[in-house]
Amino acid sequence: MRKIIKNKKAISPMISTVLLIMIAIIIAIIILLWGRGFIKEKLLKFDKPIENVCSEVGISTFINDDDSDTYGFTNIGNIPIYQVDLKVMERGKSTVTRIEKTANPGTVLILGEDYYNSDVEERKIIPVLLGETKDGKQKEYSCPEHTSVIL
Repeated sequence: MRKIIKNKKAISPMISTVLLIMIAIIIAIIILLWGRGFIKEKLLKFDKPIENVCSEVGISTFINDDDSDTYGFTNIGNIPIYQVDLKVMERGKSTVTRIEKTANPGTVLILGEDYYNSDVEERKIIPVLLGETKDGKQKEYSCPEHTSVIL
């Protein structure tokens, strides 16, 4: 015959409640840290969201048909362009090249022969602006492609 032991002790309800609350807090912290990556930091330009400033950028393109075969653009707007992304569509695939040249209002920027290729189907100039975070740090912002200019 077996002897029944009645002195077994389990975790008290108070300790189990504290453990459950700690587990819930740890899971909430993990979810918050994971979700931070999905929230974009707001960038401002002239005290406006930088997304709205992209539509105000003014670009006038040109192509020199002389022997140099160069092309470029003039910044005809009031927004300084920090850099430009040149998207080239060629034989069904596209490549984006970051051109690290600044174009202040009124500046003519010649992209040169090194970016020129006669086999290209389409070239798009996508402006890159410099915005400011809440902390006062400056950050690059590449404008959406629908605000680009086709050469």
